[in-house]
Formats: sequence, structure tokens, C-alpha cells
Amino acid sequence: MQDVNQHPVFQALQKIIHDAATAIMEIYQSADLGIQQKSDDSPVTAADLAAHRIILSGLQALTPDIPVLSEEGTVKFEERVHWPSLWIVDPLDGTKEFIKRNGEFSINIALVQDGRPIVGMVYLPTTLEGYFGVTEAWQDLPVGAIKWHDDVEHEATYESINVRVPREPIIVMTSRSHGPALPIDLKDTLKANYEQVRELPKGSSIKGCRIAEGIADLHLRRGPTSEWDTAAQQAIIEAAGGMLVTPEGKPFRYNQRETLLNGHFFVSGNEIAPHIMRWYENKDSEID
Repeated sequence: MQDVNQHPVFQALQKIIHDAATAIMEIYQSADLGIQQKSDDSPVTAADLAAHRIILSGLQALTPDIPVLSEEGTVKFEERVHWPSLWIVDPLDGTKEFIKRNGEFSINIALVQDGRPIVGMVYLPTTLEGYFGVTEAWQDLPVGAIKWHDDVEHEATYESINVRVPREPIIVMTSRSHGPALPIDLKDTLKANYEQVRELPKGSSIKGCRIAEGIADLHLRRGPTSEWDTAAQQAIIEAAGGMLVTPEGKPFRYNQRETLLNGHFFVSGNEIAPHIMRWYENKDSEID
């Protein structure tokens, strides 16, 4: 992935995500976040909508023939089922964290072909960190994953990233707003193989990106997410040599069903995955 930052498609996507981040931060730093409730009773802010408009416009200019599915612009299955390729976008992943003003939110953009996320970009507006992964060559983009860090005073820095071989302590990313912490029996399972287990709560797709860059080892999600929550990070994680999979070890596929909700999943490298799948095998209907 060396010099991928010079590739015109990467630069175009980076500009789109930077422009969206600028709009988000302007609203984040204002007194009024423009909070509303959607029909499913989840919150949406002026920042979600502003970022959606910027990303939609940018992607339509970059790839006019590829449709966009966004959290703030859903499309009926009868129409999207005929899309072999599509962009899946979460303009502001972690809206609850945004409202809490704890800084733990991201922007997610993924390109999906035939159900598989092959390009993913995630950006964290408050820390100026970006992640980019390619699992299958597209537009001459090289396969692999990178992280970049913007600097307001100096040039951005870029580095290749990979999931790490587990080492003590095992770092488990847990959700800031959804579901309980790491189950005790899973913690016991991990401690049977690794003496120390540390939990680190974070919001949005930051959790998966931390695993992709090799500073954490596991994230377990019990409870629903949507396809725009996982598509971009799945591309990045897979490009970095890890996995985002169902309890049975199967990668998510996208735009295959009328529902856009995901089931349970976990994120890890290859070494920890067998322990997690065995733990799931021993669980009963509580995870169904």
C-alpha cells in the first residue's frame, strides 16, 4: 500500500471524507446540534445530514454509475437488489457519542461489489485519524491497509497497518453505548489462553480500526448494527489481515436482504478467532 496516498481515487475519497469532517466539526463546536428523532426513535443531528449531502455529492461526481446507500438516504430493496456495486455510507457513525460530545464518532464509506466490501475508508474527525483498506484491486488501487494522521501544521503521515499477533495483555474493545461489557465466561475463556485481559470502551467503528492497526485484539458485538456501521471497517480489517465475521466465522455480505440489520459479530485476528467461535458454540439461545 506504499504511496497509495498518491492515487487519484484515494485522494478523491480523502477529500470527500475531509469535507464531511469539516462540516461535522463546525456543528459539533456550535451550541445547537440540531437533534431530531427519526421514525425508529434513533437520533439524527444536523451534522449527520450535512455530511450525508457532502458525501453523496462527492461520490456521485467520482463514480456516476455507482449508486449510494446511506443511513440518511435508504433505498427500497426492490430497487437496490439490482445493484451489483454500490457505496454504503454512514455519514456520522456514533451519533449518540456525538451528542454526548465525547469525540468518539467516525465517518464510514465503503464500496461493495457482489455483496463484498472491497474498499473502505473511515475517518475520525476529532483526532484527525484516517483508515483505508482495499481487499480486491479496483481502479488500480493496491490491496492492503493504511492509516494516516492529518496535522494542521505539517504534512499528513501515512503507514501500512496489520492486525497484530496477540500479546499480553489482550485488549478487548467494548461498546461505549451498546450492550454489556465482556461476558464473564468469555473473559474466563480468554484467560485460559492469555493471562491478562483488558477492556477498552470506545464508540463507533473506532473499535474495529484499532484492531486493524494492531493496538487491540478483539471486539465482540452482541446486538443489532446496520450495514453502514460495518461495511467500511470490514474492508479495512480484512485488508489488514483480520476478520469481521458472524459467530460461525462467516464474513458479512451486503445488500443481499430486505433488512439492513446485521446479526452478532466479532472482530479479531486469526489467532483469537477459534477461541471466540468455540465460546459461541457453547452459548444457548441467549444470542439468537
